[in-house]
Amino acid sequence: MHASPKRFQPQNLQASHRKGFTLIELLIVISVVGILVSITFGISGGVRTAQSRALAKAELSMLAQGLEQYKSRYGDYPRHDSNDGDYPTPDGGEMTNTMLLYALTGRMKMERVADGTDGSKIEVSKVADEMDDDKVIANPQFIETSKFNVSGDSNEPNQLLDPWGNPYIYWYKWENSSDNWEVYGYHLYSTGPDGAEANDAIKGKIDGTSGILDRDFRETANAAGIIFSGE
Repeated sequence: MHASPKRFQPQNLQASHRKGFTLIELLIVISVVGILVSITFGISGGVRTAQSRALAKAELSMLAQGLEQYKSRYGDYPRHDSNDGDYPTPDGGEMTNTMLLYALTGRMKMERVADGTDGSKIEVSKVADEMDDDKVIANPQFIETSKFNVSGDSNEPNQLLDPWGNPYIYWYKWENSSDNWEVYGYHLYSTGPDGAEANDAIKGKIDGTSGILDRDFRETANAAGIIFSGE
């Protein structure tokens, strides 16, 4: 009795067709990875934004404390110097923001002097640009610049920068314009990630002479991502 010859049976023929991914499967995998990546970046971006806003609020709080200490010593918040050309300001910056830092670091003095008519007036003037100037060292300082990001250099910082690299905005009375300023206190805020664009939007809601805010300023501030001191 002869055994039947064995027929050739291809081994793992079906498995050979299943090695690797098909084009459709690759496209599905790529799509899923893309979705996961976008979700991850979205979450991390939201976390970074929240962290930046928290830092801005903390720094605004420190600046507000410095301003209160300044007022306690000199009787008022730092007023702006009419000789604004004396203050080095980076491109795109504002003199009033430079004056804020100069005042809080002892480089701008404010004093009441006789006005020649048996009265007195507030006089504001720059002391020096350098932090290591002897007169500056002798003056009180109300913030530690090492705790902030600044433009300029460590010996001649000129503006305080928020977490997005934009100057913190300070607006108050000029030397002898107290009669025109109609609100209590100053305006101090971060423009958030939009910087100059956000600042232009909110400045349109603030009367530059009286300091009065339009009633709908809050809507503009929220839309532009602006953070006011005390929030």
